[in-house]
Amino acid sequence: MHRLSAGFVLGMSVLLAACGQKEAAQPGGGMPPPAQVTIEIVEPHTVPISFEYVGRLEASREVEIRPRVAAVIERRYFEEGAPVKAGARLYKLDAASIAAQARAAGAELANRKALHAQARLELERNQMLAAQGFVSARALDVTQTALAVTEAGVRAAQANLTDARVNLGYTDIHAPLSGVMGRALQVEGALVSPTGPALTTLAQISPIYARFSIGEDARLALEKQREDGTLEQGHQQVGLVLADGTRIDAKGKLNFSDYKANPQTGAFDMRAEFTNADGNLKPGQFVRAIVEGGKLPDAISVPQPAVQDGPTGKFVYVATPGEKGMTVALPRPVEVGPWIGSGEPGKGQGRWVISSGLKPGDKVVVDGMARIFFPGMPITPSVAGAPAATPPAKTAAAVTPNK
Repeated sequence: MHRLSAGFVLGMSVLLAACGQKEAAQPGGGMPPPAQVTIEIVEPHTVPISFEYVGRLEASREVEIRPRVAAVIERRYFEEGAPVKAGARLYKLDAASIAAQARAAGAELANRKALHAQARLELERNQMLAAQGFVSARALDVTQTALAVTEAGVRAAQANLTDARVNLGYTDIHAPLSGVMGRALQVEGALVSPTGPALTTLAQISPIYARFSIGEDARLALEKQREDGTLEQGHQQVGLVLADGTRIDAKGKLNFSDYKANPQTGAFDMRAEFTNADGNLKPGQFVRAIVEGGKLPDAISVPQPAVQDGPTGKFVYVATPGEKGMTVALPRPVEVGPWIGSGEPGKGQGRWVISSGLKPGDKVVVDGMARIFFPGMPITPSVAGAPAATPPAKTAAAVTPNK
């Protein structure tokens, strides 16, 4: 029993000696080395700002082509979907019945003129006889009234003839404006009338409008920023981003801002005009309207990758002095404002304006956040754009074996 206890004590002594050697070979208790990160020193500056809204394209002018007389379509002259010039002939209607009405109106006018001439001669004859005392004043009044009636008849007949000639001209239907033709809704041989369906549609797409809405909250916020001087608005321009993310090489201008809110949506309608000389933009397309031209003075912004999402919201890592002369990374909650830059959120090509949470002089980590495993982790920062510092060479710890 005594020999067994002595052997156990000897074994434990050897095990403890080996553990001591391992601890000596790992100074610092196994702490990871400081993370190499890139920082950016916060400085306020004036930044251009843009506002993005979902919108839809619409023709600047769109009309329904309708007949103004009842007739049968004889011929269609346009191609569906093709551009036409103002005044181009679109349809030819059967003019036979309307031409006959015009001829009847002309004959009626000739008859009225003959009756008018007869009434004038009768009046002149009665005036001569009345001067000689052979015609009473009453008879003279009757002939004067008859002349006035025939004059009215002539004017009515002239109006009927004019109307018939106008209707005859309506049998040729012309384009009221330059634009693009829609689908033909009526075909040759169909009987059409002013109260019936439209023949086709014609839309002017050069220029073309982009209509979008701005919410009441956003409008109030913009007005407050302008009043506070935190938003400067210059010459505003509007850009367009298509549904596939393509930004067109064209600039539009705002030409309408409604004075009242839409009762259905509570938003304010706005409209921008684009030249669209090539006709590539089509009515009905959904787009994103980018309103540019504003400026934010004394704004603080950071690159998009610097802003992280946490359980309680967005935050950034700020390089902060720690104990024993170390620099550590501490999270700082922030509120982001508008997006600036040519890129889109999530693609690493732009910057977030920080509404609150940062102040001038803060050192924000903009690269290397993945190397920060926990808040307060030691870091080795280098300023963005400056040459990276060469990390110190690692030396192997010398271990003297026990003899």
